[in-house]
Amino acid sequence: MVFYAPRKNAGAGKLEKKPVSPIVQFEKVTKNFDNLAVVDQISGSISQGEIISLVGPSGCGKSTLLRLIAGIEMPSEGEIQCHIQPEKIGFVFQDVRLLPWKTALENITFVLRDRFIAQWQQDAHARKALARVGLADFQDYLPAQLSGGMQKRVAIARALAIKSELLLFDEPFSDLDLPLRILLIEDIHRLLKVGNKTAIYVTHDIREALTLSDRIYILSARPARIIGVINLDKSHQKEKELREIESQIFNVLQEETQKQMEEK
Repeated sequence: MVFYAPRKNAGAGKLEKKPVSPIVQFEKVTKNFDNLAVVDQISGSISQGEIISLVGPSGCGKSTLLRLIAGIEMPSEGEIQCHIQPEKIGFVFQDVRLLPWKTALENITFVLRDRFIAQWQQDAHARKALARVGLADFQDYLPAQLSGGMQKRVAIARALAIKSELLLFDEPFSDLDLPLRILLIEDIHRLLKVGNKTAIYVTHDIREALTLSDRIYILSARPARIIGVINLDKSHQKEKELREIESQIFNVLQEETQKQMEEK
């Protein structure tokens, strides 16, 4: 079951880096599709302003876990508590899901209609969001007139425009050229930190996870279980240490991928 509840006040007069209560908490969450076990007994929590990455073998259940947090899927067992209302959750899917007959600007204002934003403010919100991802000059372009990277940025701008308190990213940078991917990762990381946004990323790219994240959950082969948690403090961790962490994660994922292949 997924509960959306108001966030508790951490207490007046206290200066805290993170709230006492997590904004998302999942307890022994399991998801089955008929006889196929996809997620198994996952527990964890996420606090305001944290950026979390989920890494694991292909097809292990990472995207399903995102959809469970978003309320798109319901757990078969266990409980998810989300202290953010559904209209404040932004989801950037692997496929950009832009309406081909609407311009970049209209693809954003379209979703703002149901977000309690006044009609006269919608264009301003959409233009500001496009400017934040470097697309201010492309607001009147149709998706077919934009490159793949630009379409990805429109999808990200759409999530930012609704003033999301929680952003869910399902491999948003996949299939992009490396230079563009690096640029987008740096830009989005900056936007998230400046806005104190909470975000959960699904990615296959370990270096991407290390660049973006405050914490990385390592998931097993399907059904997904948490087999490792890495807390990062990049202000104190040198490049050599990050490379060692990257190598350790790679070795774990290689073992899990091998297990998954042997079970097929």
